[in-house]
Amino acid sequence: MLGVLLGGVAVLVGIQTAPPGAPAPVDTAPVPVPALPPVAAPATCDCPEARGDGGPGLVEAVERTRDAVVTLSGADALGAGVLVDETGLVLTNYHVVAGQIRDPRQRVLGGITDASAVSQQPIRARFVDGRELPAELLVADRDRDIALLRLRPADSAERFAFATRGRSHELRVGEAVFAVGTPLGLEHSVSQGIVAAIGRTGLLRSRQTPLLQLDAAINLGNSGGPIFNLRGQLVGITTATLERAQGIAFAIPIDHIAALLEALRAGHGARSGQVGAEVAPHDGELDAEARALGYQNGLRVSRVLAGRPADAAGLRKDDLIVEAQGQRFDSFGTGPEAQLRLANYFVSTVRGLLPGEVLNLTVVRGKDRLAFNIPVAATPPDQQVLIDADALLGLRLDESRREPIVKDLRPDAPIFRSRGRELLRNARVSEIAGIPVESRDDLGPLLTELRQIGRFAAVQVGFVLSDGRALRVRDFPVSPD
Repeated sequence: MLGVLLGGVAVLVGIQTAPPGAPAPVDTAPVPVPALPPVAAPATCDCPEARGDGGPGLVEAVERTRDAVVTLSGADALGAGVLVDETGLVLTNYHVVAGQIRDPRQRVLGGITDASAVSQQPIRARFVDGRELPAELLVADRDRDIALLRLRPADSAERFAFATRGRSHELRVGEAVFAVGTPLGLEHSVSQGIVAAIGRTGLLRSRQTPLLQLDAAINLGNSGGPIFNLRGQLVGITTATLERAQGIAFAIPIDHIAALLEALRAGHGARSGQVGAEVAPHDGELDAEARALGYQNGLRVSRVLAGRPADAAGLRKDDLIVEAQGQRFDSFGTGPEAQLRLANYFVSTVRGLLPGEVLNLTVVRGKDRLAFNIPVAATPPDQQVLIDADALLGLRLDESRREPIVKDLRPDAPIFRSRGRELLRNARVSEIAGIPVESRDDLGPLLTELRQIGRFAAVQVGFVLSDGRALRVRDFPVSPD
């Protein structure tokens, strides 16, 4: 099983070389939205981590950022937002402004300027001094719970105080942060906490979106509000809490938000991340050198593709990856099932990142423990077809064929539990939702559409079996992407 799994992992990470005759691109249309300003050095800060005396660093950071935070209200809207540039761009959550959107089934809305997309009641943004301004909705991404607004002052030349953007990939577990929002209608409330974990997934509609876990007090109305580090840099946007949990909240990292907006601008919003390295589960005890450093689990690098980000960062074949995004692999346990969970976790981690984000790895090489910060690139379009077929339908296609031939089924996919699944091996996908499929050129856009629209319980999929018979599965299960 591990041999089969390894092949699947290679496909999922999107790192195999492209087969001859790559299918048509699966990119979506570019979205006309502005990019976030680049990361800038923060103002000089008398922070407690720099002074070491636990002084009023939080007070000073709050004072520097207070004018950039607004309370948002409107049709079913109650939350917060943060200005991210001087022209009045405001980041918040999709669910804060969802009442403005006429058709909530649409996953991504971009360049929203007409009444056909949004309701007539405007969103109002209220500053800490009580001043209010209307705001127009520019971008709304339902699955990643992100929305971008623009303030509309009477004087279009007006300039606003805005939050300095930080680098969320530099955050460390245990680092102090603070949130600003409107919990229970109490505007511009501040709560402090620490980063409790990094890279939590499975919580938003886009289950691969990596989140920061916080222990700050977050309540109804904090949604869309900023998370700052103690240097006053914006590092995330509050998004969710766990029902019945106390002291557990989540935020979308600012690096992910910036990468998402750039991907939408470029039309790459449907692409998965890749770094150009192939990994394999280990098949026994780790090397003595790794165990001497305290590690019990890892993934071996089996191939690094020349010219890709992992190669440029210095990752090598036979390196042992023992941590990703700050999480040690030891927590997955040992044995074949643990290796399957670990491989799936690592694949999901890489796939969930967007071009421009950073994959943080800890690697054991001989007796040395090395850290790598690898910039993520977009998966090539020909590989995205294979990824989406695997992720959404559980079908592992033969990448050497232009036709969409099922080579195998993903063991943890819903279809793998279905009776008669063995008939699908070596079958050709012939239709999706009634639309004919002749080649991977046809299949790619259909899977992209399925991925863009969101998660479904089932979709009709047709096959031509290896013996020439036709098979139509009306309720083919779709995996949550």
